Amino acid sequence: MKTKNARYAVALSLFLCLFLPALLPVLPRAEAHNSREWQKRLDARTATLWIEGQDIGGVILNARAELNVTWADRGLLRHLESDRDVDEWLTEGLNYYFSNRKETRAKLKKRDAFVLRYRAVKYWDFDPTKLVIGGYAVTKDDILTKKEYWESGELPPGVTGFLTVCAPSLKPGQTVELSYGDTRATLAVP
Repeated sequence: MKTKNARYAVALSLFLCLFLPALLPVLPRAEAHNSREWQKRLDARTATLWIEGQDIGGVILNARAELNVTWADRGLLRHLESDRDVDEWLTEGLNYYFSNRKETRAKLKKRDAFVLRYRAVKYWDFDPTKLVIGGYAVTKDDILTKKEYWESGELPPGVTGFLTVCAPSLKPGQTVELSYGDTRATLAVP
């Protein structure tokens, strides 16, 4: 009886080792989602830039990429304490306010975190230093996310990701212009 169970365990292990990697891309994944309250907060704090896209009555044509810039202000931290039903990219962006690294804390003094979520539609040369937030051009020193956790350079279609940068703090009620190259959008700060 013991040898039969041992053979079964070996056969199952062998099956999983050989076939599970091939099945991973087709297995359904649990995806995070935002609660309704979080979605309202994020929509009010997000501006979408369609890189090289043409807006024809609300339909975007020929866009090279989609870049969503979300203002992750410190005020969202109190909401996170009571409602954790939010996407990972936001919690990671807010975590920089509590960083153990002195350099990160120094960068965020009198500044806010902005999460950049990107999706390449066509081949796109992504460079976060091309982003301008309210007249402030983002520099390499403003990028909080370590380089190994996001992609830059020539991105093929379908590549998605996010990274966090910092820029001067925004004031409630302020309207801020965001630009990436020739693409522009406005964000009315709640």
